[in-house]
Amino acid sequence: MATDRSAILRAWAEARVTHPHNPVSIAARQHRLWRKMKPVLARTPALADLAGRPLEDFPIIDAHAMRADFDAWNSLGLTHDAVERAAQFSEVGGEGEVAPGVVAGFSTGSSGERGVFLTSRTERAEYLGHILARLLPADALMRRRRVALCLRADNQLYRDVRGAGPIEFRFFGLDITPDALADFAPNILIAPSGVLADLARKVRSGSASLPVFERVFYGAEPMDEVERGWIASALGARPDPIYQATEGFLGATCKHGLLHLNEDVLIVEREPVPGTTRFRPIVTDLRRTTQPMVRVRLDDLLEPIDALCPCGSSRQPVRGVEGRISDLWRWGDAVVTPREVADAVSRSMGAACDWRAIASDTQVRLEVVKEADAAQAAGALQSVLRRRQVEIPVMVAPFAAQAGSKRRRVTWRDG
Repeated sequence: MATDRSAILRAWAEARVTHPHNPVSIAARQHRLWRKMKPVLARTPALADLAGRPLEDFPIIDAHAMRADFDAWNSLGLTHDAVERAAQFSEVGGEGEVAPGVVAGFSTGSSGERGVFLTSRTERAEYLGHILARLLPADALMRRRRVALCLRADNQLYRDVRGAGPIEFRFFGLDITPDALADFAPNILIAPSGVLADLARKVRSGSASLPVFERVFYGAEPMDEVERGWIASALGARPDPIYQATEGFLGATCKHGLLHLNEDVLIVEREPVPGTTRFRPIVTDLRRTTQPMVRVRLDDLLEPIDALCPCGSSRQPVRGVEGRISDLWRWGDAVVTPREVADAVSRSMGAACDWRAIASDTQVRLEVVKEADAAQAAGALQSVLRRRQVEIPVMVAPFAAQAGSKRRRVTWRDG
């Protein structure tokens, strides 16, 4: 399927040169793009009755509910079954075309729920131009670079990178090896946190060597600051977060290492999470036309940074996605966030250790690969709990990491 390179270049130039830098111009751009969405909303069954109304008149819908009612949440009259078949075809190397120029794919399933998504030729071009502008240096489309993308599965959206300019792109599965990376020698590496940690362990152990990376990015899984620094020292480049979901390209990291929400193409409303400084994002994507995203409430936990970023952008900086709302530990009014847990464990055991912590009403279970590493970390967790006046035991148990599985380090289990 041909890539619309001219549209990619326009989107790239818009994001790099003409995107707004201050709150007033960001708001004006959002208002203008929202007005242009009216015809798309009128073609979308779930939204048609409200087309032309102010955004605040639209109901807020949870992401899982929107995915469950896929037929009503696309503007092309497509059925979930047809789109799922096309997405499955895409995963085995096919184009996954479900309508002229429109392809289907699966999300990475970071919530445990693998959703399908649609992209038109224009949407793919705008996405690629935007992401290349936000993640790569200014000369990205002028100087040849090699980009390695490590995800659960490939699809046409990512394959279109090959037509974006002088970029050599290669997809790798979650079982990526240092030898495969060394053979390709990418300038840019994009991979889940767990994969980067595994590569760092191999480098540290002396069992592998890696090429010199210009940039390293992570997504799909959280990463604490201790681990981020440790991976940076092993790989030679700081891993920076990408905020990407079925609902769109939501955030990118600036040169100072802070994640900014892409408010030049999104409206992100904040729903405060009681007992924390975090919020749940309610996302409206102002450029999605095949599968409109209007006031979709995500499960992600975001913590805003109130200070102006040194990069000068007024797009909201956040501390990265630290987990999901279901990952919060709650005992009545006492709340412990995933970041607090990760910081306590990583600072105690060191970033090289693999672990997970599971809380319930009656205990916290700290699972570690080597139990000898866990005593101090269990004590650190106990201190976190006591500061919240929570008196429950912290138990230590063995943990056998499963290669290729989704890494969820901090979770809550009912019962």
